[in-house]
Amino acid sequence: MSLKTFEHSSAPDGGVSESARPIRAEEWNFRNLTDHISQIVCVVTPQGNGRYFNAYWQSYTGLSEKESADCGWLRAFHRDDLDNFIKLLRRSTAPGGWECEARLKRVTDGSHRRHQCHCSLLADPSGGLLISCTDVEEWRKAEAMAKEQSALLGLSLRTHDEEKRKIAHGLHDSAGQYLVALQMKLDGLQRSSIAAGGRTNPVVDECRELIKRCCREIRATSHLLYPPLLDDLGLEAAVHLHVDRFMERTKVKVELDIEPNLGRLDRDLEVALFRVVQEALAITYRQSLVKSAQIKIGAGPTSIFVEVAASGGIDGLAEKVMPSTRTSLGVSLATLRQRILVVGGLFEITSPDDGMAIRAVVPRKALVAHACD
Repeated sequence: MSLKTFEHSSAPDGGVSESARPIRAEEWNFRNLTDHISQIVCVVTPQGNGRYFNAYWQSYTGLSEKESADCGWLRAFHRDDLDNFIKLLRRSTAPGGWECEARLKRVTDGSHRRHQCHCSLLADPSGGLLISCTDVEEWRKAEAMAKEQSALLGLSLRTHDEEKRKIAHGLHDSAGQYLVALQMKLDGLQRSSIAAGGRTNPVVDECRELIKRCCREIRATSHLLYPPLLDDLGLEAAVHLHVDRFMERTKVKVELDIEPNLGRLDRDLEVALFRVVQEALAITYRQSLVKSAQIKIGAGPTSIFVEVAASGGIDGLAEKVMPSTRTSLGVSLATLRQRILVVGGLFEITSPDDGMAIRAVVPRKALVAHACD
């Protein structure tokens, strides 16, 4: 594109010269394109003199082409962004051009809205510059809202985990101790019964058995809510214990491969990765045809990853459990995905030929040398 396309050439008799015809055709094509797009397009010099402004510029800023001539077009920019924009404009010698964000005034409501401005050097001896500006105000607002919602969700998840932790410790330390004390009282009552009548009391035996079952249920529930080993010994020990109890309870074979000397992670990361293992195994258990599962936890140069794969001849298992707010399972997986995203990781669900695979990756920079308080 050449700035000559904005000059009119005429023959001596008033007609259009033959040499001017391709230039005028090129100019018409350029104007026809730029005047029918919802984006600001203009041509200026490095000194800031305006040469051309498309129709959208005029309708957006309210400045006519005459008002925008010379340096009049700069009035549309916010004063706080103008100095930086002019400095970049005068240094526009690189063929690749440059980009910056600047606020332009919209005539309809008088507001200054953020635009992504791109400037490139035209193939013109005079050094003309082609500038295009795209309104990104709504995008920036959406980005800010998404970041705020992500931060709130992260805070909500941490609060939720802390509440689970308190409940789990309360069940284990309080209710568990009461049941142990009751067990001791029943043992004493049984000994008194034997001493008095020479035989055991069957009612006492039934109560003792019920207490044993209740203790097992409380320990299992406490572990599912928040495993105490996660705080005490870290991710590796908590996953080992959870997998052992899962196999004992469900009879599903699980192969566990954890990189040795993985070390301690930040508490949020350990909880997030443990929940990936826990939820993936829960999904495996709900699919009655699943026969086995494989868990791999390892570290790369810049990240820590958890992979859980389930197999058993079920075609399209991943599609059945993909996150959807229409089911409780979908909500759980969507929360799990967001939990990984909050800590700066990646989460994906894939569907191998005979099952499902869940993979979560978190940044290695979050590694710490000691357990979190």
